[in-house]
Amino acid sequence: MNNTYTLVIARAIDIFACTLIWRRYDLTISSMCGLQLRLSKPALWARLLGGMLNALQTNHCELAIAADSQRAETTLQMLGLKK
Repeated sequence: MNNTYTLVIARAIDIFACTLIWRRYDLTISSMCGLQLRLSKPALWARLLGGMLNALQTNHCELAIAADSQRAETTLQMLGLKK
């Protein structure tokens, strides 16, 4: 995961926006979109946004879910809650 200052700030804004919209403080908008796209009938907003994001980067939403999961695992290890 790239952790340049600019990307860390962008990720923080993304997570903050997700918190405001869905009250999920642990995910990015891309991950929320990806999780919605996994449903049998995803919402229209997810189909539209997911289509745009996945057009910019192949499999973007699934990669975002993986990145959010890895970030959570790293946090648990840092806190000593997981080895």
